Amino acid sequence: MTSHEQRPSASRLYSLYLGGTHYRDVEKSFAEQTVYPLIPFIVEWAQLSREFLKRAVAFCHQRGIRQFVDVGAGYPTPEWNVHDIVPGACVVYVDSDPEVVTALSELAGGDIGPHAVLGDVRRPSDLLKRLDDLLDLAQPVALLMNSVLHFVEHPAPLVSEWMEALAPGSYLVVAHGAVDDASAPPDDRAELVRRYARNSARLIPRTTVQIAEFFRGLELVPPGLVPAADWRSDIPPAFHDQRARRGCLAGVGYKQRR
Repeated sequence: MTSHEQRPSASRLYSLYLGGTHYRDVEKSFAEQTVYPLIPFIVEWAQLSREFLKRAVAFCHQRGIRQFVDVGAGYPTPEWNVHDIVPGACVVYVDSDPEVVTALSELAGGDIGPHAVLGDVRRPSDLLKRLDDLLDLAQPVALLMNSVLHFVEHPAPLVSEWMEALAPGSYLVVAHGAVDDASAPPDDRAELVRRYARNSARLIPRTTVQIAEFFRGLELVPPGLVPAADWRSDIPPAFHDQRARRGCLAGVGYKQRR
């Protein structure tokens, strides 16, 4: 086994948390020995972030959006795939892991997609050139960045670059790991971040103020930046593990038409 194969994959871990099948023994062992003891609510956390994405995608579609770009899409998982939420829309999945892109490519069908593209969220200009062949970038797009920006250093300028390139009327959809002493004690968070350094991607949870920076220049769709479980949901907050609820913030930003 190569050193790369011995490293847990962030994408495969997320598949494991969501009940998918794209994980190996190394991810299962890492989750059981490292993640679950420190963050026992991580499975519910992942599911809350994905349920938010489903609601946000449906919201954008109801507002007339017919083009969706899912950056850092991860492995396909039944019931959670964007193209299943909005059948008939043009969906482009983007991921930096070639194995993920291969799995997503198997979903491809027809001219409107879904399409799968190998690319890095940290290189917006390169990706936008490729997306220009698949989308009409003169028309609004929903840019989905669900549970990916907490693996990126200094993401706010990158998000701004992405949104600047998209047409007015576009939406930004973000769910992000949040720093909250009530969801996990500081020592446990620091230890998880340290252990996640063994992973294929470094984990960087952020504060509410830091996450809000992603929406600078955009109009936040009500109810604003809130726990993912609370974004346009009719499920009472008490229904969820409060640590999972506080540990994931989410919001949708609208790029106003000039």
